[in-house]
Amino acid sequence: MLKRCLCMALMLIMLLGLVGATARAERIVVINIPAFRLYVYDEGIPVRDYPISIGTELNPSVLGETTIINKVAHPTYYPSQGGEPVEPGPDNPVGTRWLGLGFPGYGIHGTNNPASIGSPASSGCIRMQNADVEELADLVQVGTAVKLIYQTILIQEDPLLHTKTITVYRDVYKQGVSPVQLQDELERLGWNDVFWPALLTLLKAPTGEPHPLAWEWPLMFHTEAEGVTATGLVAAEWNGEYYLPFDLPFDPRSEMAIATVKWGEEYYLPLQVYLELTGLSYSQAQGQLILHSPQAYLGEKSLGQALIFQDELYINTVERTWKLIPSPMQVVAFWGQIYQPARVLIGSDQVDQVRLEWPNSR
Repeated sequence: MLKRCLCMALMLIMLLGLVGATARAERIVVINIPAFRLYVYDEGIPVRDYPISIGTELNPSVLGETTIINKVAHPTYYPSQGGEPVEPGPDNPVGTRWLGLGFPGYGIHGTNNPASIGSPASSGCIRMQNADVEELADLVQVGTAVKLIYQTILIQEDPLLHTKTITVYRDVYKQGVSPVQLQDELERLGWNDVFWPALLTLLKAPTGEPHPLAWEWPLMFHTEAEGVTATGLVAAEWNGEYYLPFDLPFDPRSEMAIATVKWGEEYYLPLQVYLELTGLSYSQAQGQLILHSPQAYLGEKSLGQALIFQDELYINTVERTWKLIPSPMQVVAFWGQIYQPARVLIGSDQVDQVRLEWPNSR
C-alpha cells in the first residue's frame, strides 16, 4: 500500500543530510520517485545516479526505508500471477540483475524493455537499464540501506557560484505540490525575495529540469519634478536579466512580443527591450530598480519629461503653458502622467531638433 508522503521543497544539501547523517560512513541508495532517478551516496556525497522506471499510478512504487536483502545475477523471472518462469536471457523481464528489497515482492532490477526507462511502467519495482543495474550491483552489498522518497521539488544552491535553482518534477502519483510548504522552506532558507509568479508558473508546468530562481525588485519611477516615487509594481530578475510588467497591446508577430515572458496572467518584457520601447533609462539603489524619464530640450528651453512610444516622441506638459487651438489628438497615459505628441506641441519640423538628456543612470 502506498505510503502517503508530503512533498517537501528541500535544498540538495538537505537531501545529502537526509541520506548521510549517520554515526559511521556508509553507502546508501536513494530513489526519488518523481525524478525517475536512483542515486548512490558515499558518506553523504553523490557518486552515481541512474535513470529508472517506477510503478504506475495503479501499481505505485512503495515509499520508505529498507535494505537490499539479496543479489541475484542472471535471475529467473517468476510471474506474480502464475505462469511459466522465464529463464535468463534477452526476453527476461527483470534483465540481468535482481536486487531484492525488504519490501516483500519488490526489487531493483534490469529490463528487457529499455524504452520504458524514464516512465511509470512497472508493477512497483524499480527498473534500470541492464548495464546500469550491473554496475549498481557491484557498488552495493546485501544490507545496503535504500530510501525511496517522493520529492517533487528540489531547491539547490551552487556551493561555489551561489546561484540558486529550482527543479520541479511531475507529480506522478498526484500527492499534491503545496505552495505553502514551499514558502515555508524558502523562508527557512532566508530566500524571502523570490518572484512568486514565475515560481507558481513552474509548479503548474513542471519540466524536471533545473531553472534559475526569479527574484523580485520593487519598481520605482523617477521624474525631475517629483523625485523617486514608488509604483506598487514589482520587476523580476531572472537568469541574469530584468523583466518589467507590460500591459500595452502589441503585435504578437513583432520582436517585442517574442521577447515577452508570461508568468501567471501577466506579461513581462525584458528591461532592455522596455528601455528601447520607451526611451527611459534605469539605475539600481538599495534593492530597488529605478526607471528614469529623460528631459526634452529645444535649444535651451526645457519642454518637460519625454517618452518614446511606437517610435514617436511624446512630452509631459504638466505645469507648463502651451498655446494650443483645441483639437483632438492622441495622448499616452504612462506612470500616471499624460504625454502629448511633440509634433503637435512644437511642430513636426522641430521634432528632429529636440535633445534628450537622461539623469545619471545606467
